[in-house]
Amino acid sequence: MKKVRYRIELNGLVQGVGFRPFVYRLAGDHHLTGWVLNDVNGVRIEIEGYEDACEAFLLRLQQDPPPPSKIHTFHTMRIPLRNDTSFRILESSSSSDTPQVWVLPDLALCHECHKELFDPENRRYRYPFITCTHCGPRFTIIESLPYDRERTTMTDFEMCSYCRAEYENPLDRRFHAQPIACHHCGPQLIWFSSGDHKVSGEEALACAAQALKNGQIIAVKGLGGYHLMVDATHNEAVQELRRRKRRSWKPFAVMYPDVKTLERHVHISSEERALLTSYHSPILLCERTQAGWEEISPSVAPLSPYLGVFLPYTPLHALLMKELQKPLVATSANLTDEPIQYIDELAFKTLQPLCDGFLTHNRRIAHHADDSVLHVLYTPQKRFQSLRRARGYAPLPLIISHDLPPLLAVGGHMHNTIALSRKNEIIVSQLIGDLDTLESREIFEKTVEHYLTITGIEPIAIIHDLHPDYFTTQWALSQDIPTHAVQHHYAHMCACLCENQIQTDALALTWDGTGYGTDGTIWGGEFLFGNATSFTRVASLYPFKLPGGDQAVRQPWRVTLALLYECFGKHIPSWLPLYKKVPEKKIDVLLQLIEKDIACVHTSSMGRLFDGVSALLGLCFENTYQAQAPQMLEYTALKNRSSDPHPHPFRYELTQTSPILLDWRPMIEDIVKALHQHIPVPVIAHRFHMTLLKASQDIIMTIQPPCVCLTGGVFCNRILTEGFLEWGNRKNVRVYIHEEFPPSDDSIALGQIWAGCHRI
Repeated sequence: MKKVRYRIELNGLVQGVGFRPFVYRLAGDHHLTGWVLNDVNGVRIEIEGYEDACEAFLLRLQQDPPPPSKIHTFHTMRIPLRNDTSFRILESSSSSDTPQVWVLPDLALCHECHKELFDPENRRYRYPFITCTHCGPRFTIIESLPYDRERTTMTDFEMCSYCRAEYENPLDRRFHAQPIACHHCGPQLIWFSSGDHKVSGEEALACAAQALKNGQIIAVKGLGGYHLMVDATHNEAVQELRRRKRRSWKPFAVMYPDVKTLERHVHISSEERALLTSYHSPILLCERTQAGWEEISPSVAPLSPYLGVFLPYTPLHALLMKELQKPLVATSANLTDEPIQYIDELAFKTLQPLCDGFLTHNRRIAHHADDSVLHVLYTPQKRFQSLRRARGYAPLPLIISHDLPPLLAVGGHMHNTIALSRKNEIIVSQLIGDLDTLESREIFEKTVEHYLTITGIEPIAIIHDLHPDYFTTQWALSQDIPTHAVQHHYAHMCACLCENQIQTDALALTWDGTGYGTDGTIWGGEFLFGNATSFTRVASLYPFKLPGGDQAVRQPWRVTLALLYECFGKHIPSWLPLYKKVPEKKIDVLLQLIEKDIACVHTSSMGRLFDGVSALLGLCFENTYQAQAPQMLEYTALKNRSSDPHPHPFRYELTQTSPILLDWRPMIEDIVKALHQHIPVPVIAHRFHMTLLKASQDIIMTIQPPCVCLTGGVFCNRILTEGFLEWGNRKNVRVYIHEEFPPSDDSIALGQIWAGCHRI
């Protein structure tokens, strides 16, 4: 049989996952010569040997790549023989070509490293930075590509002879594992507090564990930033964390030492267990057990039927949890609404008032990455939906069926992300956050610069929101690149079209808090019909006033008053919960402003309607975090869902206009009657959800679209999303949702890219 030589070019998730060592061993199995290397586009291979051996190599290469690698493109060609005598791993190639290699997200601690971490006979026993080609930091330490140690923050640490031997041994699990380190040559733990000298190593870990046992709050440096941690069963300690962090209600995430302990406090299925223990290792919102209500501090997630739970995903977390053997609050270390702290000097300065000590280390974090958050939708097929896409997922690209122009999208003002298009990929950044502060805006600019550098993309245009006052809009217009504006809710629609690769026209229910409309009003309860090229606003929520503008966003009772005024004028029943919470004089003044349309913003926002109904029922009068009032309304409705899955909806009207208006006023009148009749609030809250489902389904059946998309932050609501999916399955209507990307403003940049690509 004759000898042949192949050149193979691979693109995808093929760097940082042990792909070259895998190729090396595979070539050895088939007695092939040649070489493999990383380049700016992925991995290049040349193999030489007998034809049947080469064919077997190519088959295994495609069918059995190492986890969590993913081959996207696979090109082979026959080339002349070179008569190599061995197979080698060559130095990475840095060409001037535009890179198209995928940047790997950080990977959770693997089973092999976890086993070695607690093995007294292993030389990395209890080493807080144990890693291999299957786990450890990736995106958060990468400074440039290709992915090699000298282009990561691990360049600060010179390998000892033992690590070097493993790194250079093709048969070792740490062969070319760029973050490789050990007790002798790698990063080291450091503990310090206001009253103590700095200590390191095991003593640092012991001090941190003792502080947590004493009910203290500590800052712990993880992969992509700092966590604030405290005993989740110690109510006074959790309350003190809330006081210091100025976060009065928003739920905290809880880290558990192991699956067994976690299962005591939340219900999880086999699919949920698999996700929690995967290399993604996200925070997962799970329904509480009775013990989850009784044993976890009520201040961890006030009134929520869910706990956001996750497992230790770094060796440092695993060691700390082993010492404590109890659940710990592990929340992003920042002041409310500011980005997660990840630069040591800034963290020490900013977090000192929030914590009693720091458990840190000397491995630099190149790029911040918060924890990802998902929840489960219980539909005919159980599905996971992303609520925050960051560590473990970003910045993996979304693959498109055709090439796109190179564009930069800068997202919205809240829940900001950025996105870039290159060839047939859209790369969406990790969550940056709200852009209200100077610090968050600096991180936004740094993130843009980093992504442009690491991808090599030179955008021909910047896509931004239509709102003229958004920081991202102003930033885009200040750049020396052509710009293009995309309406906020149309960007939501395009994000869902893009994620689901929908080629036909669609009806998109784009429900959120606020977005600048094409008519200058604030939209948020829209039914948009169209595609990635154009849209028509075919239906909308009946508009109402927001007295005080942004103040109404923070104080939902103002929205309640505006809704009631539309139904009753000034003759609002004084027995409503509103009058028990707000002074009557204040109500009278606000009613005058509403009547005279002074200092009022007009809106069709579904998110604000949820706010108003939540306060009308006496559930939430002030939003201390985004979507607090709607969440309280959903949690209350869930109390009734199990006993009465399909309650009778309230009245509503659909106007015979263009666009159709969903008139909510009959519903508000019915809710007031129900309160007067002392119908339980959970029943009313559930009927409110059912009314929106029924009214929207009537609009859908009137328009008869090819398919329906659910997008916008309101569709983080499980009752609505599951209700539409169940109805679509029953009525044979195709209903599409977000899964890989969140339905909230996190996906605005994705939608901007998709709209921009079809318009430019």
